Amino acid sequence: MIDVEVMSTIRKPVDARLLRRAAAAALQGHLARAVVSVVVVGARRMRSWNRDALGHDYVTDVLSFDYGDSPEGRQCEVIICPEFAAAMARRHGLPISQELARYVVHGCLHCAGMDDATPQQRAAMWKVQESILRTLFGRKYVAQPAG
Repeated sequence: MIDVEVMSTIRKPVDARLLRRAAAAALQGHLARAVVSVVVVGARRMRSWNRDALGHDYVTDVLSFDYGDSPEGRQCEVIICPEFAAAMARRHGLPISQELARYVVHGCLHCAGMDDATPQQRAAMWKVQESILRTLFGRKYVAQPAG
């Protein structure tokens, strides 16, 4: 069973149901049991977490943390930034909801063991990620250039 909780620290509403569906879809077939916290944060908090966790002093799209296995399953945290998503969605002509779902899927795939450190890994992960998004969004899916 995949248990997903969505928490938001921003004032704008988020589609928690979509984010839960995105996380569950990403982990299905990879992990039998997981507890996922999806945390929605503003740009300042994302920059701070990115700096503290990875030493990168800039806003990023998604951070994911795999805390390992517990009796309830794999413990994962995926942190996303709607401000970053809005900018990327505008740049690529995408719905922001799809971009946010992309970040959740991407973070969950990392927690499931996928990596994107090499061009080959990145291409394989992108293919899986976009397949999940196509399933989630159906006819409303809009392709984004890999990258």
